[in-house]
Amino acid sequence: MERVYFTWPDGRFRYTCRGCGACCKGHGIGLDVAGGQLAQLVARRPEIVPFLRRRGDAITAFNPRDRCWFLADDGMCRVEVEEGRAAKPASCRLFPFNRVFRIGAHTVVDYNSVICPLEVVPGGGVAHADVAAEIASVADPTVVGTPLPARDAAAEGRALVDTERAIAAAMFAAAGGSGDGDALGAAWAAQADAAALEAERVAQVAAFAAIAGAPWAVPSSATLAAALWLSPSLRFNELYGPRQYAPRSAMPPVLARMWLAWLGFAAVGERLADRALGLQELTTIWSEQAPLMHAIARWNDVPRLRPGPIELPGVDPGGLVRALGQAFVDNKQARRPLSALLTQLIAKSAADPVARVAALKSADAVLRAGFA
Repeated sequence: MERVYFTWPDGRFRYTCRGCGACCKGHGIGLDVAGGQLAQLVARRPEIVPFLRRRGDAITAFNPRDRCWFLADDGMCRVEVEEGRAAKPASCRLFPFNRVFRIGAHTVVDYNSVICPLEVVPGGGVAHADVAAEIASVADPTVVGTPLPARDAAAEGRALVDTERAIAAAMFAAAGGSGDGDALGAAWAAQADAAALEAERVAQVAAFAAIAGAPWAVPSSATLAAALWLSPSLRFNELYGPRQYAPRSAMPPVLARMWLAWLGFAAVGERLADRALGLQELTTIWSEQAPLMHAIARWNDVPRLRPGPIELPGVDPGGLVRALGQAFVDNKQARRPLSALLTQLIAKSAADPVARVAALKSADAVLRAGFA
């Protein structure tokens, strides 16, 4: 267990199947082929053969978007009901804790916080040991061993687990109220320089006003607690996900500032909804607002671009994205921070907040290149 990093708190998330079928609609069926699950499934349900497919080294079965072949009208899995839990496809048996990755000798176990309506409970939730035992029962590495990219897997795996586990512990302590009372400060200090928080908050306020025309604020205690429970998972996915706003070695300060911007958008979202936000909503906010969060995180950084082709959106009303890219090219000597360049562009274009937000989200590739 020392070599396993779980991105959620032990015993604090509860998964109660409500028969909603959200996880059984069009996401595919991951099979423990090495453990004989494919042969067993084909023997008992030969009609599945035409619907099998290869995804890399894995063999899976596709299931329709409206519902899985085996999802009964009462919301239950026919395979589990008729043949027992052991016969249930491996990825389905693990869900929502079925995102299992390997890096060197270490394992990272993540969860799906978008599809599954997980609940945060005081205790008695899903235990790490139980999930680890379930993972150990699966033989196929394509289900429980997706490799993470690394140049030195042994060293990077050890560093990832040691660093992120410490950050997660601090965040979970702050979320559970066992910290010193300043949940935001404690969570920030776990991932960045504690003394820099006040200056970063000032930058966030300025960026939010300029970009979104909305104030940056700390969300309510309920939303902040949910965000802290969720943060380690989102950190892991940003570090090893497809966006790659910076090399992983350079991501920690950027990621901390993105996290602060995410909390600001969470506060805006709960004002809009007039209620506290949960895990699923907060996950979606991170996913949707990541381009703006990155821009805000880079507010005081200096962007530069070499002249040459750059990816531009097909639709660019007012030419804001193109103008931003040109400003990055022209910034080689001036070395002005993103805040100054954006403020100047906004003043010249007289763009309203809607146009600014839409343009910056479309400019994700330009921003990424400008800070590469």
